[in-house]
Order: sequence, then structure tokens, then C-alpha cells
Amino acid sequence: MSDPTPDDAPTEAFAAPTVPLPEQPAAGGEPPSDERKNRTLLIALLSVAGAILLALIVLIAVLLGGQGDPEPAPLPTETLSESPTPSPEPTESESPEPEPSEEPEASASAPPPPPPPPQSPSFATFSGPNKANCPDTSSSVEITWSWSSSNAVNAWFGIGTNNAKLQPYEQVPTTATYTFYYQCSEASQIYTVTLEDSAGRLTHKTVTATR
Repeated sequence: MSDPTPDDAPTEAFAAPTVPLPEQPAAGGEPPSDERKNRTLLIALLSVAGAILLALIVLIAVLLGGQGDPEPAPLPTETLSESPTPSPEPTESESPEPEPSEEPEASASAPPPPPPPPQSPSFATFSGPNKANCPDTSSSVEITWSWSSSNAVNAWFGIGTNNAKLQPYEQVPTTATYTFYYQCSEASQIYTVTLEDSAGRLTHKTVTATR
């Protein structure tokens, strides 16, 4: 006969020995403290480096901005350009002054107008018959010319010509009353008085007389 196992027999519980396990980050948990420190230090260094880089960029921008300022520095040149602007004004005011002075110089240097050329000889008065009034065809009739002249130094009387100097019958005074006999045997005849001045210019008066 087996011994019955009493239900109420006391049982002892033995505790299993506990061994510490290495800490491992749980999924989605924080890293260990040392890694966290390293990461924090890296972030701090990056922040410092970024600040230094930003400071360098700002410094370069300031330097470049300082170098760009000389470009508008034409301000002194503008002031220089403004200063010459009054200088042309006196030069302009001086330029009109020589202009009137040049005009009198030109007028003074201009030669005087040449004297008017002497007038050619001219007849102041002239009269001569154009009809002899012959009684027949065999006689001769006396006819008379008269003239006065200006600017004449020589005079000629000619028969049958329009230039008495070239074909003179007689040299006559420049102012005269001249008598000549017309031959009634001729139906008509040409008579000319020619005047000459000191320059050799000629003036003619011609009359055709009939019997």
C-alpha cells in the first residue's frame, strides 16, 4: 500500500541565483550615458564650428562691403567735376570778349575799297545834220557839227567810217563846232566823231547825211 501524498505537505521554494546582465538599450530607448555624452560633445563642437563659420562669413561680408564702398567713392570726383563747372563759366564769358575784338581787327585789316574806275569818255552834247539840202547834184553845201565831251583827251572826225580814230579825216578838239562841205554828187555819206580817254577807251557818234 502506497503512501499517500498528503496534500497538505509543506513545500519549500528555492530562489534561483540572479546574475546581472549587461545593459542593452531597448528598442526605441535611449543610448547608454557614455554615448550620450559623446554625442552631446559632438553637437557642442558642431555648434561652435558653425558659430565660427558664421562669424567668418559675416567678417568676409563686412570686408567685401568695405571694399565695395570705393566704387561710390566717385563722390570726390563728383566734387571735382562740380568745381570745374564754374571754371568754364569764366572761360565762356571771356570767349565772347575776343569775338568783338576780332571784328574790329578784321575791319582794320580789310583793305580799303578800290577807287571807282574812271568813266569812259562821253558826249555831253552832240548835234549833226542828217540832210545837206543840196540845190543840185554838182555843188557842195556847208554843214556843221557841234559837240562837247567829258573824260576825253583826244577826238577825231571821220568820213565813211564808224571809227574816226582808225580812219580819221582830221583830228579835232574834244569840244568843238566843226564845219564841213557836203558833196552833193553823193546821195548820202556817213560822218563820225570819236572820243578817246586817258585809258584808250573810245566813244563814237555817227550821223548819216543825205543830199
